[in-house]
Amino acid sequence: ILPYSFQMLNDDVTSRRRLFPYWMDIPSENSLNLGSALGEIENTPEKFAVSVDVSHFKPDEIKVNLTGNELTIEGKHEEKSDEHGTIQRSFVRKCLLPEDANLESLRSSLSNDGHLSIEAPKKTAALTQSRAIPIGRG
Repeated sequence: ILPYSFQMLNDDVTSRRRLFPYWMDIPSENSLNLGSALGEIENTPEKFAVSVDVSHFKPDEIKVNLTGNELTIEGKHEEKSDEHGTIQRSFVRKCLLPEDANLESLRSSLSNDGHLSIEAPKKTAALTQSRAIPIGRG
Protein backbone atom coordinates (compact mmCIF):
# COMPACT_ATOMS: atom_id res chain seq x y z
CA ILE A 1 0.00 0.00 0.00
CA LEU A 2 1.36 3.37 -1.00
CA PRO A 3 1.41 6.27 1.43
CA TYR A 4 -1.45 8.74 0.94
CA SER A 5 0.67 11.32 -0.91
CA PHE A 6 1.90 8.69 -3.41
CA GLN A 7 -1.64 7.38 -3.95
CA MET A 8 -2.76 10.86 -4.97
CA LEU A 9 0.14 11.08 -7.44
CA ASN A 10 -0.66 7.63 -8.76
CA ASP A 11 -4.18 8.83 -9.59
CA ASP A 12 -2.90 11.91 -11.38
CA VAL A 13 -0.86 10.59 -14.33
CA THR A 14 0.24 14.06 -15.46
CA SER A 15 1.69 14.89 -12.04
CA ARG A 16 3.31 11.49 -11.83
CA ARG A 17 5.09 11.92 -15.17
CA ARG A 18 6.47 15.29 -14.10
CA LEU A 19 7.86 13.91 -10.83
CA PHE A 20 9.02 10.39 -11.78
CA PRO A 21 11.19 9.13 -14.63
CA TYR A 22 9.54 7.39 -17.61
CA TRP A 23 10.77 3.94 -16.55
CA MET A 24 8.62 4.06 -13.39
CA ASP A 25 5.61 3.25 -15.60
CA ILE A 26 7.10 0.07 -17.11
CA PRO A 27 5.41 -3.04 -15.68
CA SER A 28 7.89 -4.97 -13.55
CA GLU A 29 7.58 -8.12 -15.69
CA ASN A 30 8.84 -6.11 -18.69
CA SER A 31 11.41 -3.99 -16.88
CA LEU A 32 14.42 -5.72 -18.41
CA ASN A 33 12.87 -6.57 -21.78
CA LEU A 34 14.50 -4.12 -24.16
CA GLY A 35 13.43 -6.10 -27.22
CA SER A 36 15.20 -5.40 -30.47
CA ALA A 37 16.80 -2.22 -29.10
CA LEU A 38 19.80 -4.34 -28.12
CA GLY A 39 19.46 -7.13 -30.67
CA GLU A 40 17.31 -10.09 -31.50
CA ILE A 41 17.79 -13.62 -30.21
CA GLU A 42 16.50 -16.70 -31.98
CA ASN A 43 16.52 -20.07 -30.24
CA THR A 44 15.07 -22.86 -32.38
CA PRO A 45 15.62 -26.63 -32.35
CA GLU A 46 18.09 -26.17 -35.23
CA LYS A 47 20.14 -23.16 -34.09
CA PHE A 48 20.82 -20.37 -31.62
CA ALA A 49 21.33 -16.97 -33.26
CA VAL A 50 21.90 -13.38 -32.16
CA SER A 51 21.60 -10.36 -34.44
CA VAL A 52 22.73 -6.89 -33.33
CA ASP A 53 22.75 -3.57 -35.20
CA VAL A 54 26.31 -2.28 -34.87
CA SER A 55 26.16 0.21 -37.75
CA HIS A 56 27.53 3.03 -35.56
CA PHE A 57 30.77 1.10 -35.02
CA LYS A 58 33.71 0.26 -37.25
CA PRO A 59 34.59 -3.46 -37.46
CA ASP A 60 37.70 -2.92 -35.29
CA GLU A 61 35.51 -1.32 -32.56
CA ILE A 62 33.48 -4.53 -32.11
CA LYS A 63 34.48 -7.52 -29.98
CA VAL A 64 32.79 -10.91 -29.68
CA ASN A 65 33.93 -13.25 -26.89
CA LEU A 66 32.79 -16.59 -25.55
CA THR A 67 33.57 -17.55 -21.94
CA GLY A 68 32.12 -20.92 -21.08
CA ASN A 69 28.64 -20.62 -22.59
CA GLU A 70 28.37 -16.84 -22.02
CA LEU A 71 28.49 -14.82 -25.24
CA THR A 72 29.61 -11.18 -24.91
CA ILE A 73 29.27 -8.63 -27.70
CA GLU A 74 30.90 -5.25 -27.15
CA GLY A 75 31.08 -2.11 -29.21
CA LYS A 76 32.92 1.04 -28.24
CA HIS A 77 34.35 4.06 -29.94
CA GLU A 78 36.11 6.98 -28.40
CA GLU A 79 34.61 10.44 -28.32
CA LYS A 80 34.13 11.84 -31.82
CA SER A 81 33.27 15.33 -33.02
CA ASP A 82 30.52 16.16 -35.47
CA GLU A 83 28.57 19.27 -36.48
CA HIS A 84 26.51 19.10 -33.25
CA GLY A 85 29.33 18.59 -30.76
CA THR A 86 30.85 15.34 -29.56
CA ILE A 87 29.53 11.83 -29.06
CA GLN A 88 30.79 8.61 -27.52
CA ARG A 89 28.97 5.31 -27.94
CA SER A 90 29.41 1.95 -26.26
CA PHE A 91 27.34 -1.13 -25.47
CA VAL A 92 27.76 -4.59 -23.98
CA ARG A 93 25.31 -7.36 -24.82
CA LYS A 94 25.63 -10.64 -22.91
CA CYS A 95 23.60 -13.81 -23.23
CA LEU A 96 23.93 -17.42 -22.20
CA LEU A 97 24.01 -19.96 -24.99
CA PRO A 98 21.80 -22.98 -24.39
CA GLU A 99 23.41 -26.24 -23.31
CA ASP A 100 22.55 -27.89 -26.64
CA ALA A 101 24.34 -25.22 -28.73
CA ASN A 102 27.42 -26.47 -30.55
CA LEU A 103 29.99 -23.97 -29.24
CA GLU A 104 32.76 -25.31 -31.49
CA SER A 105 30.68 -24.35 -34.55
CA LEU A 106 29.91 -20.82 -33.36
CA ARG A 107 30.44 -18.30 -36.16
CA SER A 108 29.89 -14.59 -36.66
CA SER A 109 29.53 -12.31 -39.66
CA LEU A 110 29.20 -8.59 -40.20
CA SER A 111 27.03 -7.39 -43.09
CA ASN A 112 27.81 -4.36 -45.24
CA ASP A 113 24.96 -2.45 -43.58
CA GLY A 114 26.32 -3.03 -40.04
CA HIS A 115 24.35 -6.01 -38.75
CA LEU A 116 26.36 -8.48 -36.70
CA SER A 117 25.04 -12.05 -36.80
CA ILE A 118 26.29 -14.78 -34.51
CA GLU A 119 25.04 -18.32 -34.92
CA ALA A 120 25.62 -21.75 -33.39
CA PRO A 121 23.90 -24.88 -34.67
CA LYS A 122 22.32 -27.12 -32.08
CA LYS A 123 24.06 -30.38 -31.21
CA THR A 124 20.87 -32.36 -31.75
CA ALA A 125 20.46 -30.93 -35.24
CA ALA A 126 23.99 -31.99 -36.14
CA LEU A 127 23.34 -35.55 -34.89
CA THR A 128 20.23 -35.99 -37.04
CA GLN A 129 22.09 -35.29 -40.29
CA SER A 130 23.20 -38.34 -42.22
CA ARG A 131 26.91 -38.94 -42.76
CA ALA A 132 29.04 -41.89 -43.86
CA ILE A 133 31.00 -43.67 -41.13
CA PRO A 134 34.23 -45.21 -42.40
CA ILE A 135 34.90 -48.84 -41.51
CA GLY A 136 38.37 -49.47 -40.15
CA ARG A 137 40.30 -52.76 -40.51
CA GLY A 138 41.98 -54.71 -37.83
